[in-house]
Amino acid sequence: MTLPQAVVLERNKLVNRRIARVLGCAGFEARQYDEPEKVDSATLGEPNLVLADAFDADLVMRFLREKPGMRAILYTGEALDRHLAKALEEPRLVALMGRPTFEVPPREDDLLHVAKRMLSPECAPFDSHLAWGAAGFAFSLTDAAERDAAVKEVIAFVARLGAPKRVGEMLGELSHELLMNALFDAPVDREGKPRFAHDRKAEIKLGAEDAAVLRVGSDGVRIAIEVQDRFGRLQRKHVFGGLVRALKSGQMDTAGGGAGLGMLVAYRSTTALFYDVVAGQKTRVTGLFDLDLNLREFKTLPKTIHFPEGQ
Repeated sequence: MTLPQAVVLERNKLVNRRIARVLGCAGFEARQYDEPEKVDSATLGEPNLVLADAFDADLVMRFLREKPGMRAILYTGEALDRHLAKALEEPRLVALMGRPTFEVPPREDDLLHVAKRMLSPECAPFDSHLAWGAAGFAFSLTDAAERDAAVKEVIAFVARLGAPKRVGEMLGELSHELLMNALFDAPVDREGKPRFAHDRKAEIKLGAEDAAVLRVGSDGVRIAIEVQDRFGRLQRKHVFGGLVRALKSGQMDTAGGGAGLGMLVAYRSTTALFYDVVAGQKTRVTGLFDLDLNLREFKTLPKTIHFPEGQ
C-alpha cells in the first residue's frame, strides 16, 4: 500500500523525529530534512504535505506555488499574527500551529487532528479533543434568551473546574460571540439573503431546524467550546482576512455578515481553533483552552488555527 507522503523541514533533530513519528501514526510516510535551506524543488519531490517552522515560510510558500498538489503546515514559537496574511493568500496552507518554545514540537493532538483531516472528509468529533471520560453539556439554541442562559452555564461550568474568574468570563465571551455568529450572522432566507446579520439587536426566534448547537466539555486539563450552525457560510477570507484587519486596527472586524464579530474574540480566547465548513450545510468552530496556563503566559503563547483547503 502506498502511503501519502509528508516532508518535515526542521533543524532540531529531536523535534524533527517527534513530528515524523506523529505523522506516521496519522497515516503518512515522512521524510526528514534538518537543513531546510539545502532542500530544493527536485529534492522535495511531490509530497502531499510539508511541515516547517515559520522561519522557513518563504521557502514553503515557494514550494506551494511550484507544486499544486501539495499542502503545508507552518508552526512557530512566536505569535501567529505576522503569518495570518499567508494563510489568507494561500488556501493550501491548511494550518498555522503554535508551540511553546522553539525546542519542542507542536502538540501531538493538534498535529494528529490536522493530518488525519487531510486524509478523511470527516472532521474529528467534539469528544476527540478531550481525554476519555471528559464531562460537559450541549444545548440547542434558537433565540437570544437561550443564548444568554447558555453563556451563564459556560461561566458556571468553568468556575466549577476551579479556574480563575477571568477565564470563565473570557470563555463566556467566546461562547457569546460564536453563538451570535450562528444565530444572527449565519441564517439566510430561501433566496440566500442574510436574515439578521445587519441587526444584531433584533428579536429573533429560529425554527428548530435552524438552531445553533453549543457543546462544552473538559477533561480537567483542556476545555473545549464548539458552536455549529447549519448554514455553512463562513469562508477562509472571513477568518484570516477579518483577523488581519482586526489586529492591524486593534478593533473587531464587522464586515460581511457571516464573518462574525467573534473572529478576534475566538483568536484571543483560545490556544487552538478548528474550523469545519461545508458550504451551505454547516459551520462548526471548536476552540480549545489549556486550563493549566496562567493568563500572563496564555497571552504570549502562540496559537493554532486549522482551516482546511476548500472551505
